[in-house]
Amino acid sequence: MQFVISRATRNHIRLLWLPVLVIVAMPAFWIGLPLIMHYTVGPNPASNRNSEPETGLQAVKQPGEKKDRTEAVKEVQQEKANPAEATDEAPQKKESAEIIFPEESWRAAGLKMEPVKAGKFVQRIELTGKVTLNEDNVAHIFPLVDGRVDEVKIRFGQKVRKGDLLLVVQSKEVGQAMLKLFQNRMQLGFAATRDEWIQAVATNTELLLKLIRDRTEIEQIETELKDRPLGEYRDRLMTAYIHNYKTEKHLERLSPLSKDGVVAGKQLLEAESEWKAARATLQSLVEQIQQDAEQAAIVSTQTVRELQTSVSVDETSLKILGFEDKDLVAIDPEKQGETIAHYPIFSPFDGTVISKDAVLYERVGPERQIMSIADLSTVWITTDIYEEHLPLLKQLDEQIIYLRSNAWPGKTFEATIFYTGDVVNESSRTISMRALADNKDGFLKPGMFLTVEFPNIAVADVLQVPEAAVLDYEGKSFVFVHLRDGTFERRDVTPGRRNETSMEILTGLKADEMVVTDGGFALKSQMLSELLAE
Repeated sequence: MQFVISRATRNHIRLLWLPVLVIVAMPAFWIGLPLIMHYTVGPNPASNRNSEPETGLQAVKQPGEKKDRTEAVKEVQQEKANPAEATDEAPQKKESAEIIFPEESWRAAGLKMEPVKAGKFVQRIELTGKVTLNEDNVAHIFPLVDGRVDEVKIRFGQKVRKGDLLLVVQSKEVGQAMLKLFQNRMQLGFAATRDEWIQAVATNTELLLKLIRDRTEIEQIETELKDRPLGEYRDRLMTAYIHNYKTEKHLERLSPLSKDGVVAGKQLLEAESEWKAARATLQSLVEQIQQDAEQAAIVSTQTVRELQTSVSVDETSLKILGFEDKDLVAIDPEKQGETIAHYPIFSPFDGTVISKDAVLYERVGPERQIMSIADLSTVWITTDIYEEHLPLLKQLDEQIIYLRSNAWPGKTFEATIFYTGDVVNESSRTISMRALADNKDGFLKPGMFLTVEFPNIAVADVLQVPEAAVLDYEGKSFVFVHLRDGTFERRDVTPGRRNETSMEILTGLKADEMVVTDGGFALKSQMLSELLAE
């Protein structure tokens, strides 16, 4: 018997199967969902991040194994706090710094290596310097006297030679000093002439006294002292000497006659008394005149010396003001008139007038600077040395440095260091270094800024590598160290000073370790790729 099912019945049967399929599929869906989530999304981020990925069986929770969320979080925190107690199913991941880079790829990457060197680190430093005046060749002109500017012989910026007249000051002080010198010189002249005569009289008197003591004949005395100055001493001494001579001769004539009774004894006694009186008078006069002559000579000499001292003091006072001997030779108030009070100011050396503050008829004095002159044939270069470079200063003394200026492109100047500083500036924390530069051509202008290039300076033995060997990632400096074959290690380092080609390594490396100097970016790219893959 054949059953016939209508279209409507078939549609009704299809509708009945849909609930049955849903009921059968739901358990399988809920059981397989964790597996699908694990292999498509990955482990739950809230789980232990340091553990290895779980297997599919571990990811499926069996019935009755549901845990409270709070308990799960506590377990994760406990595992983080005690990593040593983690189970074997969740071991910690250890990041490796080694990079595998096959040798066959080295050439294509341009890979080159060099050993870490320990030796003198040659460093070149460039700093900013400034051109200043050579303070040893700068003259600030101050008049040494009060007065009025009477003449101005130069202009601002003019080049002058040593001894050129700059200006003239009319000074009462100079005029009075000149007049005093003139008067003292006149008195000295008079005193010197008088002293010459007094000394001659004293000498001749001494000779006369000697002749008298020697009882020389009167005619001989007159012959020897003829035309010799003796002053009043000649008359006084010769009168006494002649009187003594006569009384003596008279006594000698009477003595024989008295023995023969021709002359009375009384007359002889009178003659003898007269002779003794004449002799005493002569002796007293000789002593007195000798003393007077010597005293007069001493006083005259002292007077001359005093006047000579006064003249020397006057001359020295004027020389202190800048006058020279030739300026003081011919002082004549009658001829010079008021110009005797002129105080000239001369250039002390060859140079340029770099400042001028003096005009005609203006009052000036020792407390006021009226001009400055500088010899610009040499200049100083001043440079501030920072504290980090202080250890290098010991090697810089008397070294040559090189100077460059934007004002003179392509031109290099030289200077010799003569002072490396002793005191650190408290505000800038620098030491001021000075060097002397030749400037005969006048290219270096005081106030100009320059680039100062110091010579190659070798410091103590340090570890150093080519600068290209040091790479950077996330603010850390590192190098690639070759371990063996195609294995390299990323090594963090602490860099120090650097020069044009090399860099000092403070920590992280040892001498003779092989580091990558070229092609390091290929290793860095591979390192970054591995980090991203993780």
